[in-house]
Amino acid sequence: MDSRRAGLRVGLFVIAGLVAVLALLFFLSGSLLHPGILYETYFQESVQGIDVGTAVKFRGVTIGQVTDIGLVSAEYPPASLGDDDKPVYQEVVVRFRVDPGKIGHVENVQRAIAHGLRVQIEPQGITGLAYLGLNFVSAAAFPAQPVPWTPDSTVIPSMPSTLTQVQDAVQQVMSSLSHADLGKIVTQITSLVTTLNTEFSTGDAKQAIANASTLLATANAAVAQADLPATTAAVRNLADGPQTAQILTQLNQTTAQLAQITKQLPALVASSQATINQAAETTADLQAELTPILQDMQSTTANLRTLSAELSRNPAAVLRGAPPPPDANGAAP
Repeated sequence: MDSRRAGLRVGLFVIAGLVAVLALLFFLSGSLLHPGILYETYFQESVQGIDVGTAVKFRGVTIGQVTDIGLVSAEYPPASLGDDDKPVYQEVVVRFRVDPGKIGHVENVQRAIAHGLRVQIEPQGITGLAYLGLNFVSAAAFPAQPVPWTPDSTVIPSMPSTLTQVQDAVQQVMSSLSHADLGKIVTQITSLVTTLNTEFSTGDAKQAIANASTLLATANAAVAQADLPATTAAVRNLADGPQTAQILTQLNQTTAQLAQITKQLPALVASSQATINQAAETTADLQAELTPILQDMQSTTANLRTLSAELSRNPAAVLRGAPPPPDANGAAP
């Protein structure tokens, strides 16, 4: 009886220990030791190199880690079977947790998304591993993708990785080349090369090159004959010579004299203006005095003219005097 009770006690103790261990494991792996804000994003590309526990970084600083990776078709099944072929249900959903203590005050995430906050898979060296990188990019170049389901967490839009963008660009180039007429392009390039060879061998281009060579030879000969070093030395000697210093001294003296004359100009202008005003007043007074005299001279000239005309007509009038005035009846005596 005692052995059965001892075995029961041992069994209960073992069960309690297992429960305690499981609780501890659940506690250590649960969210109590991993506080943070849960987000999710969707990728249209391969997430190779990303796994649960992968770091989430903002401009190289670790701020969280990946908590779950799955397929959209399993996490958010389409409402109808016909929607399975839509590209949005062929994406990968990645959930990650961000530690608020790493980023400080958390502002409005939707406002940050509108300003270009995006998630990108970034390679981690050449090991094949990768991490999730948060960064601000052009919101117009990488617009947010709407989804036809209700997400479990706040969604931060994703953008293609650098490798994916390069691959897409190469594919576009290859697609353009596949539609191009390479034979026609090769023919046109061959024709262009032939035309250039003809121009440089016998055409106007050859003549232009020959003319340029002749011009350069002539210029070199002219430079050699000009003896530029001697000319430069002569100019330097002239600039440093006594004549140049004397000319500069005279210029300084002339400038000083001009400055003095310029200072005297206002007084001279004022004096000239006063003289002009006085001359104008004198001319007015003289004109006022000469006007009566001129009028008298005009009357005297008129009388002399009349007298001269009378003497020309009747010279004896000087001896006889003036005729008597007529009588009352108007008859001469």
